Amino acid sequence: MKVICFPHFYYLSEVSRLLEIGKALRSMGQEILFFSHGGPYENIVKDEGFAVAQVQPLMSHERAQEYFRFNRGEGEIDLKTSSFFTLEELEQYVPNEVQAFMNEKADAVLIGWNLPSYLSAPLAGIPIIVQQPGSFIAPFYEKKMGEFVPSFAKYPYTILLRLLPMNRIANRVVPRSQFWIYPFNEFARKNGLPEFKSTLDLIAGHLTVVMDAPEILGIRPEELENYVPSQPEYFHRPPKYRYGGPCFAKLPGEVPPEVKEHFDTKRTKLFCAMGVSGSPSVLHSLIGIIEELDLQAVVVTTTILKDLPQSRSERVLLLPHVPAHLVNPMADIAITHGGAGTVQTAIHSGTPLIGIPMHIEQGGNLAMVQRNGAGILLWKQELSHRNLSKALEKITQDHSYKENMMRLKKIQDSIDGARQAAQEIVAFLQEDHQEIPEASETQIA
Repeated sequence: MKVICFPHFYYLSEVSRLLEIGKALRSMGQEILFFSHGGPYENIVKDEGFAVAQVQPLMSHERAQEYFRFNRGEGEIDLKTSSFFTLEELEQYVPNEVQAFMNEKADAVLIGWNLPSYLSAPLAGIPIIVQQPGSFIAPFYEKKMGEFVPSFAKYPYTILLRLLPMNRIANRVVPRSQFWIYPFNEFARKNGLPEFKSTLDLIAGHLTVVMDAPEILGIRPEELENYVPSQPEYFHRPPKYRYGGPCFAKLPGEVPPEVKEHFDTKRTKLFCAMGVSGSPSVLHSLIGIIEELDLQAVVVTTTILKDLPQSRSERVLLLPHVPAHLVNPMADIAITHGGAGTVQTAIHSGTPLIGIPMHIEQGGNLAMVQRNGAGILLWKQELSHRNLSKALEKITQDHSYKENMMRLKKIQDSIDGARQAAQEIVAFLQEDHQEIPEASETQIA
């Protein structure tokens, strides 16, 4: 079987997950090719011996930053029509993806956040397989496990939200939400594809591989595999969920010498990494607060900040990238935005965390850790010297946070998530998929 891995190459954690799954699939005899619309992390895949074929149009750095801003809920947003892509952009991306899939005679495409493939895969007559955190699937919300995150709200309005049952509201609203899908349905109508009934329907794929540990997520494997929507009208086809398992970035290289020297201290050691989808303003605020605290910190900026700032404190070391899976274990506490990769890296490291999510999926990832007594969640609107200091002090003084995170580490480290995901994908590809139409010979509108 030939499987196209098609990550959004501006998301490091997503590239890392698809790379690990791709390696596992390759070891099982599958033919793997990576497609890309451009991005800074293509070399990570090439260095592992995979070919990366660029598909037009290529996304510029500036357009990617707009994409991230939308993901964080920043700027002017129309809850009905706003999306990651406009209809005009989909009309550029989708036909080229269809042609590329057909030219390669692909049997399936595996994605993360390369959203145009939800349209191009069915037009090419191949199944779309999605790797997804468990915090953004339908069963998670039906079990009332979602965590409200005020992405759009401004301080001080968030104070009022604390008085309302926002988690209960979020768990009811999210499964019914049609946020993001407007331009996708416009394209679907024009090209004879079924329309998506909800946001969770859009991101389900023909197979959705959930990249979490069942015991940590809180959904038993049999619950996931036998899931039937209580409200099927919100899906254009029944979703099919299977567990993969935890899978996070393991960048090449050793711990930088300056990090070893910096963390050679009796002070509390802090590791801060907000992936690539964290907010620049939040990261700037965090750095400013951390510089005033009596601790030793390493802060990773990735591509969030255009230029690496100069720290005002010798206790704070700023670096663009480090192998987080090696540096995080050296710290006493981690700060993360709640992306699946950074959360799973903290669990693997046994490092209790403070999470500052940008949106509801990240809030769900952090809520899993918080429910297990291994971390604390703060809204970005509540980030202040006082609130962060209180959270750091609580984790430092209460040893149960460390003990609980070590318990989660034992669970997570027992699972080869990439291998399990690959096995589920191969089993799915060996099934008879009569419900997937043959590639259309008609011209795309």
